[in-house]
Amino acid sequence: MRKLFLLTASVVVSISCATVKPERSQISTEPAARSVKARIQTDGVPQTVTLSNNALLLSFGPKLLEVKASYVEKQDPAAALDPLQHGNLRRHLNLLATSSFGGSGWTGEGELSYSPLNASEEQCVCGDWPRMLRLGLRNRWGGLRYGADYKSIERGFVSLAGAVTNQTSDEGRLWGEHSLGPVNFRGTLGESRERLADVSGLRVMKNATTSFSFYRSQWGGAFSSSYGWVEQGPGFNQETTVLTNTLTGSYRPLNFLSLNPNFSITEEHSPVTGIRTETPRTELMFSYAPPQDSFRFTGATSFGRSFSDAGFNNIRTLVSTAALAWKMGRFLGKDDTLSLNFNYNQQTFYTPSVNYHSDVSGILRLTITGF
Repeated sequence: MRKLFLLTASVVVSISCATVKPERSQISTEPAARSVKARIQTDGVPQTVTLSNNALLLSFGPKLLEVKASYVEKQDPAAALDPLQHGNLRRHLNLLATSSFGGSGWTGEGELSYSPLNASEEQCVCGDWPRMLRLGLRNRWGGLRYGADYKSIERGFVSLAGAVTNQTSDEGRLWGEHSLGPVNFRGTLGESRERLADVSGLRVMKNATTSFSFYRSQWGGAFSSSYGWVEQGPGFNQETTVLTNTLTGSYRPLNFLSLNPNFSITEEHSPVTGIRTETPRTELMFSYAPPQDSFRFTGATSFGRSFSDAGFNNIRTLVSTAALAWKMGRFLGKDDTLSLNFNYNQQTFYTPSVNYHSDVSGILRLTITGF
């Protein structure tokens, strides 16, 4: 299956590199103001080309191949926390290709992304181009949907949303799901390999997950159970089995108010040492957005406890977050937003003596869009 993924990716990259060359463009927080469509014909194959401010879309027919190349620039997440690094820009180059293989029933998707720093900066290591590769293949037979996914992320890759990858990892999985009215059943078999940066070795995780979900217009819920086998260290001399059960819910009493409670319990067992650790955790998330859509208030509170039968691990964790976003309208620009983020974290350690650690942080940000 991996060979099929790599062959598909090489074909997609070869075609796109020969036909697509995106131009450098500065990202805009507003939607693309201008879009141009053109229909051309090459070697008897009709193609549709769409150009926008920072993306290029090339279509070889609705059931053959569609390639989209995009390029954006955003401030690096580290620079957002340090005003002295305001010049650091993170460039995001993305190539996305989808194909339905001529209406055969199979659908394939490949994505290749890079996130290098601005090469014009002196501190930039221009040879460091962390990448993300994602490949997918799916089909359906009656009411059954099934497929396979593969994903590879290099250490240092930064997503467009700002998430930073700390370890290089490869992950593959096989999945299938079936729906019976409002109830959906899903099963997954997967394996991931994570290269540890601080030690010499790998972390190999194999897992099997089953889940079912039930959702209506105003409420719903889901339950999942996952069993995993973790091997890590030089020569895989550390082994751990992990069993996780998760129950989640959603309730929307009003159109502008939603509540999402969830509960999970994780049990880890080491066959070598015989130590068993249990971690129950509960969380409540909510979102409030009035019909006028002038502001949005979201928050979450979670409480967890981790303890082992040998008494080596006994930790209590409390985390609370809150975020308020207010659309000010025309203040300094055309559409300004004032946001406030608050975070509170407390950890209490009960071994060998009771002590705790807590921290509070907050960020006030004014976003000016257009003039």
